[in-house]
Amino acid sequence: MISLPNLNASRSGRISAIAISLLVFCTFYVWRPSHFAGSDPSVFSLPTLTGNEASSLEASASVQQPSKGAQYTPLVGPNTSIYNIPDKVWHSAKNELVSEQQRGWINSWTQRNPSFRAELLTDRSGEQFVHAHFQQRPDIIEVYDGLSIPILRADLLRYLIILAEGGYWSDLDVTAEKPSIDWVPSEFKRPDMNIDMIVGLEFDFPYRGPGTEVASQFCNWVFAAQPSSRNLRVIVDTVINKLKGIAAANNVGISGITLEMLSDVVNVTGPKIMTIAILESLGQLLGRTVDDRDFSGIKHPKLVGDVLIMPGVSFAARQNGNPTDQGPALVSHHYEGSWKQADAEAKERKKQMEQNNQPHP
Repeated sequence: MISLPNLNASRSGRISAIAISLLVFCTFYVWRPSHFAGSDPSVFSLPTLTGNEASSLEASASVQQPSKGAQYTPLVGPNTSIYNIPDKVWHSAKNELVSEQQRGWINSWTQRNPSFRAELLTDRSGEQFVHAHFQQRPDIIEVYDGLSIPILRADLLRYLIILAEGGYWSDLDVTAEKPSIDWVPSEFKRPDMNIDMIVGLEFDFPYRGPGTEVASQFCNWVFAAQPSSRNLRVIVDTVINKLKGIAAANNVGISGITLEMLSDVVNVTGPKIMTIAILESLGQLLGRTVDDRDFSGIKHPKLVGDVLIMPGVSFAARQNGNPTDQGPALVSHHYEGSWKQADAEAKERKKQMEQNNQPHP
């Protein structure tokens, strides 16, 4: 507990006491270190740790406990860019020992956005986070704890993090190119404009006709949302139900799910199922079908319901052929994803088993 001076002193004493109180408050509020904050608050600088240091740091990592009876504990910090979306960027990794290249990509977020705080959750602290924030959703905890495939866990974790506390999600292999304040046109920054979530087109395809699945796809390596996002709730429930369905169809528990059981990771926890869930969520909000016709070919950010959809150049310029008529690239994705090789190998094994009429493991 911080002891403050007696404010019943002289006028000068009262002024001094108030000044000291403000100094203590500002120091506590502004310097709220993330797990790995460096000496420069504008740069997310990750130290190179020894094994013992990493273990000690990991053991000391803490997460905010939810208040009694509450499902989530939103952390709404200072915001200088987009209404109701906290100025905080989140990342996750197996442990704190990220590469020098990844460190540079991570640091770009706070270099471009000096008001941002950055936080990296590891396998261990990510599990603590889920348990702390979703005590009222034992089904979420059960599925998250049971997942043994790293990419499925990583996908689910990102949705849970932003659902619980809001802010910006970024994979380790993404560079921020523009400040987030430049992402959103001025007409969408008013307090009366409810932006629940921001997503960008990974694939921008035209409508394929009635009865067909959406052709376009939003990327999940970068997105942003309010705490307790309405759309992220739908995404999380959709992913949880999908994983439970796969386990039931194969007569296994969640821990028994293998890559060979999946049609494709993107359809189970990745950007495709995220896209489908968002469109279903928007359909519920707007009372109509929402599909490619609402955003395909957009040249500027478009607000559909409460989701701000960014054109293909914004988050996936290379994927969309580096268009020059959609404004600047806001981030650069370096496509370092390590899960793709394991997924490709699993698909090949599944193909061989089907050719030989063997059951999937």
